[in-house]
Amino acid sequence: MSAERSQVRLGELLKGENGSPSPTSGAHWSLSHKPECVAAVVSKGKVGIDIEEIRPRTESLFSYVACDEEWQLQDKSWDTFFRYWTAKEATLKAIGIGIVGLKACHVISVPDENNIVLDYDGHFFVVEQLRYRKHIVAVVKGDNEIEWVVLPEA
Repeated sequence: MSAERSQVRLGELLKGENGSPSPTSGAHWSLSHKPECVAAVVSKGKVGIDIEEIRPRTESLFSYVACDEEWQLQDKSWDTFFRYWTAKEATLKAIGIGIVGLKACHVISVPDENNIVLDYDGHFFVVEQLRYRKHIVAVVKGDNEIEWVVLPEA
């Protein structure tokens, strides 16, 4: 549906050797899902998306997701945890390396409640976020204008 709204014709959604999405018909794509929600994005450039439900987990995960310098940017809360997590995972998906690169991906700025800026190996990524029914969705913005489309429940 994301591709259709963008007037992009997708073929079969294939993945490469490392499991990352392979472009199809010149379009890059990314998917994420949770039991209650599915998120998808399509773009002419590399793109990544992630969705997570905001709910408490084990406190030890705070240090797994972000270092002390990153936690100084925002309050240490579950909302911030999932903002950081989804922004990093969407960025790592766009790069094509997945969660293995988590420790090398750093939040460097949180300009507002809908955007986060990250650094991965000297490359900067702007991630736009949306809250939806106790979830946070993050999309690597790049040069794209994000059009959020929330479909009614079936």
